[in-house]
Amino acid sequence: MRKRLMMLFTFIVLSVGFLAAQNQRVTGSVIAEEDGLPVVGASILVKGTNLGTLSDVNGNFVLPNVPSTAKSLIITYVGMKSTTVEIKSVLRVVLEADVSLLEEVIVVGYGTGKKVGTLIGSVARVGSEKIATKTSANAMDALQGQVSGLQVYTSSGEPGSVSSTYLRGVGSLTAGNEPLYVLDGMPVSSSVMVSMNSNDFESVTVLKDASATSIYGSRAANGVIYITSKRGTMGEKATVTVSGNYGEARLARKVGSPMNANELLGYQLKNSIITQKQFDDYSASGINTDWQKYFFDKSAATYQGNVAIQGGGHKTRYYVSGSYYFQDGVTPRSEYERFTFRSNIESTVNEYMKFGANLAGTYDRTQSSLYTYQGSNNLQGGIFGTMLNPPYYNPYDERGKRVDRIPGLGRWSPYYLSDKQPARSNQAQINGTVFVEFTPVKGLTVRSQFGLEAYDYRQTSKMLSSHPSASKGGNAFEGFRRNTMMTITNTAEYKFDIDKNSFSILAGHEGINNDYDRFGSQSEGHNDDRLTLISAGTTPTLLGSGNFDLSRYRYLSFFGRADYSYNNRYFADFSIRNDGSSRFGKDNRRATFISGGFMWDMKQEGFMRNVRFIKSLRIKGSVGTTGNSSIGNYDHLALVGSSNYDQQGGWNVATPGNKKLGWEKQILANVGFDVNFLDRYSIEFTYYHRRTKDMLMRVPLPYTSGFGTILENIGEMTNSGIEFSFNVDLYKDRDWYVGVSANYAYNKNKITKLFYDNTEWPMPSSKVIYKIGAPVQYYMPVFAGVDPADGKQMWKIPGTKEVTKDSNLARSGALDQATGHTRYAPHTGGFSVNASWKGIAINADFSYVTGKYIVNNDRYFSVNPAGFKGHNQSKEVLKEWTEPGDKTNIPKFGEQLIFDTHLLEDASFLRLKNLGVSYQLPDKWLRPTKVIKGFKVTFNARNLLTATRYKGADPEVNSNLTYGAYPNTKQFTFGAEITF
Repeated sequence: MRKRLMMLFTFIVLSVGFLAAQNQRVTGSVIAEEDGLPVVGASILVKGTNLGTLSDVNGNFVLPNVPSTAKSLIITYVGMKSTTVEIKSVLRVVLEADVSLLEEVIVVGYGTGKKVGTLIGSVARVGSEKIATKTSANAMDALQGQVSGLQVYTSSGEPGSVSSTYLRGVGSLTAGNEPLYVLDGMPVSSSVMVSMNSNDFESVTVLKDASATSIYGSRAANGVIYITSKRGTMGEKATVTVSGNYGEARLARKVGSPMNANELLGYQLKNSIITQKQFDDYSASGINTDWQKYFFDKSAATYQGNVAIQGGGHKTRYYVSGSYYFQDGVTPRSEYERFTFRSNIESTVNEYMKFGANLAGTYDRTQSSLYTYQGSNNLQGGIFGTMLNPPYYNPYDERGKRVDRIPGLGRWSPYYLSDKQPARSNQAQINGTVFVEFTPVKGLTVRSQFGLEAYDYRQTSKMLSSHPSASKGGNAFEGFRRNTMMTITNTAEYKFDIDKNSFSILAGHEGINNDYDRFGSQSEGHNDDRLTLISAGTTPTLLGSGNFDLSRYRYLSFFGRADYSYNNRYFADFSIRNDGSSRFGKDNRRATFISGGFMWDMKQEGFMRNVRFIKSLRIKGSVGTTGNSSIGNYDHLALVGSSNYDQQGGWNVATPGNKKLGWEKQILANVGFDVNFLDRYSIEFTYYHRRTKDMLMRVPLPYTSGFGTILENIGEMTNSGIEFSFNVDLYKDRDWYVGVSANYAYNKNKITKLFYDNTEWPMPSSKVIYKIGAPVQYYMPVFAGVDPADGKQMWKIPGTKEVTKDSNLARSGALDQATGHTRYAPHTGGFSVNASWKGIAINADFSYVTGKYIVNNDRYFSVNPAGFKGHNQSKEVLKEWTEPGDKTNIPKFGEQLIFDTHLLEDASFLRLKNLGVSYQLPDKWLRPTKVIKGFKVTFNARNLLTATRYKGADPEVNSNLTYGAYPNTKQFTFGAEITF
């Protein structure tokens, strides 16, 4: 027995020794040829097996059991040439940079991306470094001034507010002018720029010309904003990034220039608004309230936390993140809170198939401000209270506590009113795509993708029974909205080469299904502040008028694209798309959009190769068509509705409908060049011309028809302009870098055709006029100043050089005329300065707009002492006319103001949009920890400086008229980021 056991033990030992002799231990290091630094996360694979590993933070790797039959290792890393080395016990592998892979790849449409050097279309890319560090919840805010031709206006400082965006001017008068937003290949709403965590952005690409946008056909008439979310990298060791920041916000600019107590008392006494006794009493009190300090919170907090994990194995790459964001508003009861989660996963099943899912979820809560609240006591809240409340009234008691009802003023505190009228909303949103991709033969890629964007939105607003205006008791409203947009996209792309000729052919299909539902209920007669549910009211209004809606629309599209290049020197592309939309009449439901483009890479020509100071020179041109369908879902239908007459219900024709309604189309031509010389200067110049025809316009109808307007395809307009961008590396060495970039765009808008053979169409209610041969411009009485002889206002008489002082004519509209001031700013741009030194980086982004005008409606109240005698006024009125010979633009006391061009202000501005300072700790400090790969501290400021002549709260408001707008804020944020 013992002998048998000994023989078995000997056999086991010999077997283990034999097996051990079949394996070997291999160690080594991977370094980069360019700088000699270790390559972290390089993939090391034993050729012919599944055995592999990744290099560590020092570039080292260990393979403990490599079969003796194995002969070589394959080493790969993104951005470097892969290499195969013979197996030795100790290896030192040097990887070279792969220039062809390092060239930036941009997604411009369906199918695979294109390298920058092969792009024909006019596109601009903004990377994550320009977006992630910014302090606003709205990612579009960070793009202001970054892309030539892209106008971004953040019109409100309210937390969670969205921006308005124009690309190459305004292409439609009454249909939508918003670009099409595409997230990871799926069309989405613009709200994704607020609901999405900006740290998850890999890049934002702006597609401008027809060569880049025609493949999207429908809704692409106003350009495309293509968003790419972050992904991991195959063979990349997992990294964990944790970041957080805290900051405070305050008003970007003071609201107007109200008088202090001494100024107002002196003015009111001079004009007999108050008596001498009132003057003495108010002066003796010594009260001088700054209502803006009272109303606007000077330290509204902003904070955010982010966690992200990304990496990849041999066949799978992933990016997973979560974040929390909170922003307090500068006004009472104003805040925004957001939770986000994202998971992007992509896996290669085999050499023929891969699949992936990019999924994101957001939940946000908003508490709305009553900033512009007017209530029963007009002009008491918001911007009007901060400008017009007399400063000699005190809103605090003897202990410094805010009182509910302000003595002397006779008005309720806006804080008290806000507490008595809470308004909240919350939204749960999901968006994402799942796809499967096949490569059945070399060069052929077949992809099928399903996208979903959906949200549930709930709104709650109440007026408590103790509210001063609740004479019939309190009330409550509950509203609910649900929107679901599903997109299915199928494409097949085939790439092949024949000698020096390269071809790419793509064909695809896309279907979009959007469903929207809304309903709401309300009740009145609440008799207790603690009973706020709808059921507590005595008078319910269930599914009342205006609180119920069902809406649907569908798109069905087929498209194709062909790309050709010869010897990487001549490039051409052609695209075609046929779209069908349920928003149009059945006879005009479908439309076809085509485009073509050409590019010549002159640097590849023999006569340019010896011109060494020019590194690249490309000339581009394109022409094509796109469509606009941004109208209501049922404008083409004649719809019926319900009505009541003599207490009896009945039917009525609610809308006229137009069964011939079809697509608004645009033809866009584009030509330009880009050049890089001395490897440090880059210039890009583009000229474009955009013609809009079959414009979707609401045109008037005779009132005998029973309708005021009807939507038709009628009218034309053009937009033409230039775009220029410039980048230079002023200084660059191992430690230092200083660079400057700038862009400028000019857009000329002109109406070329109107309806019913009209040469002009004024819209006094909007203060604008459509006029053939001219841009959209303001339409109102032209203020000619104040007569020095008698202090009365003067206005220009239309069509003459004469003036009149008849205010009745000005009020009647008889003096309304085209002012020559355009509604949309023709000049926009920005510039940036970037500098770094040994881990310290400074970045300053400026944006500017010139030729921008706004009717400052707020000044109608603050520079109108005769109309609002009991209110504070702007310091401007101290310059009013008082005696013959006075030269001023403020008329004598008693003159009522008119809505004329003295309220039309130049809102051009230069703004330091973002200022960032960061410090990255040196690797040598972190390497001993063997855990921390990176540590960075940051400081960011938003809207730090603003230069403008505009007298209102904020020149960035995108409107023809501003009235009590929530002003923009400046924010200061400190943060830190740690990578493990």
